[in-house]
Amino acid sequence: MTPEEKRPFVQRLFTRIAPRYDVFNRLASCGQDQQWRSFALAAAGLQPQHRVLDVCAGTGDLSFQSAQWQQGRGLVVALDFTWEMLAHGRRRSEARRAASVHWVQADALQLPFEEAQFDRVVVGFSTRNWVDLDAGLLEMLRVLRPGGQLIVLETGRPAHPLLRAGYFAYLFGVAPLIGFLLTGRLWPFWYLARSVKNFVTPAQFVERLRNMKVQVEYVGLSHGLASLYVATKRHVSVPAVSSSHAHP
Repeated sequence: MTPEEKRPFVQRLFTRIAPRYDVFNRLASCGQDQQWRSFALAAAGLQPQHRVLDVCAGTGDLSFQSAQWQQGRGLVVALDFTWEMLAHGRRRSEARRAASVHWVQADALQLPFEEAQFDRVVVGFSTRNWVDLDAGLLEMLRVLRPGGQLIVLETGRPAHPLLRAGYFAYLFGVAPLIGFLLTGRLWPFWYLARSVKNFVTPAQFVERLRNMKVQVEYVGLSHGLASLYVATKRHVSVPAVSSSHAHP
């Protein structure tokens, strides 16, 4: 799949599964996905005054947890390029009365913000869907303030060969079946399984971030089933990958 084909394909995929996406995540991860998000935000050290950008926010899981950590006193911007995912997130936001969460439809590779606008930028289980991983990472670092932190939560790759084999067997067997029972569609979940298997390894991900001149910490969660990367932006400018930006 070419980059030109991947972007509309991914957008169509998440449009189709948006109504059942949260349920799928809970069932497919046996409820661990919420624990992983909580661990990631604990590592972020959120403060009430922080400005937080949740990239590829989907229906808002990380955004809502960020707002809770800040006790509703900070600013959380939930950004996604799929309108249907944001629509579900807005409805959840209204039900939760999460007034500090603001919803923006935009592409992660062309964030509509000026440089150094946020204290924390978070992204959960989405970087493998980008057409250009380096461009997306640079764009998030661009809008991050010097000394701020980029928190990336992504699928993992267990180091133990038996655990890794079982993990991939689950991804290509059980997880698509769960998705099919929830949505009546199989192809989105085959893609998601392939995207996990074909993604860069944790070591390669860390190397990419270090090449961008940031300090990086990696933590394997649940024996490597998920990966957490905490990148601290140094007090130097990061090259912009797009122009014409506005304030959030």
